[in-house]
Amino acid sequence: MMRLLIFFFVVFICEKGTGTIYQCNTNALCGCSTSSTLVTRIVGGEIAVRQSWSWIVSVRSHGEHICGGSILSPSFIITAAHCFKYTTDLASITILAGSLTVKSSLNDSSQVRSIAQLYKHPNYDSSLLTNDLTLLRLSSPLNMTHRNIKPICLPSGTVPQPSNNISMIAIGWGTTSTWPITLSPTLRQVTVQSIENTYSGCQYLISDSKLQFCAGVRTGSKDTCYGDSGGPLMAFVNNIWQLYGITSYGYECALPDYPGVYTRVSYYIKWMKSIMPSNEITTTTSGTTKKPITTLTTTNKTPMRTTTTTNKTPMRTTTRTSKQPMAVKVAELVFQTSNNGKHSTIEPLFFIVFLSIITSIYPFLLLVFL
Repeated sequence: MMRLLIFFFVVFICEKGTGTIYQCNTNALCGCSTSSTLVTRIVGGEIAVRQSWSWIVSVRSHGEHICGGSILSPSFIITAAHCFKYTTDLASITILAGSLTVKSSLNDSSQVRSIAQLYKHPNYDSSLLTNDLTLLRLSSPLNMTHRNIKPICLPSGTVPQPSNNISMIAIGWGTTSTWPITLSPTLRQVTVQSIENTYSGCQYLISDSKLQFCAGVRTGSKDTCYGDSGGPLMAFVNNIWQLYGITSYGYECALPDYPGVYTRVSYYIKWMKSIMPSNEITTTTSGTTKKPITTLTTTNKTPMRTTTTTNKTPMRTTTRTSKQPMAVKVAELVFQTSNNGKHSTIEPLFFIVFLSIITSIYPFLLLVFL
């Protein structure tokens, strides 16, 4: 009787306009966090609820966030291969688990682990960014008895996932705009849709639809960005969350007609099983992506682009054979200060524009200062 009252209370609250609640199967071995997932924003992203995404980890180099990742088991993390382009010393890589914030807090029961072994996919192509995934074996297992740390479910691998035009959620600590490049201090979530590979904006970006897929919003405003690479793209299937994609790359962030590109996890289940112990990998049977238990329908609401920069000039161009990772580094467009992948050189276009501006105003500067 009490559960029935709670259910009707939740429905009442949602109908009043608070948002969409995803209530998962709390008895599941994977894909269900302590807190239900609440999505309240229709446009852009929003801050996640504490303990709603218990499998997210921050992959760090020398203590600084470089990428996201997902917990598959107490000893294994899955993330993107391009996150380690500049890694020369495995001892510099750690993961932070169980934290809502990108920096650990004494109040969040977070756990830090070093990496014992890195399994980059043997067919990873750093130019095309295909097979862009890596498994990390931790130096010691995570304590999974904590309420804020749980594994995510994997798809069965028997059917390519996702299908077209389904809603999924991406999470991470990445930037909320292409510029300025500032990490979000708190975990954020955004709802996107899978987009067919025949769509022109997707055809331009992907190299192999068997290995990759596109997700986003055709009109822009929703996307992953710098710092989100390696993080999960998830679908709510049979009342649990399944890992369908790993954030890989894209053209800028949240531009119209340019969705993000994700590694198709369902294709790699056999490879993961060849590395992980059988008792540490949990796959689920394929099913239809279910709608949340309670939903909100907004009316007379004009969408607003709240998480992207407007009127910006793209700082780089890409081709199908020369793609730039979406967020391999914390700061993609600043001067290089280290060789561990945290920073990269500034784009040549910046210098061209900057030099032309200085050249054009140089005579006026002479008149002022001479």
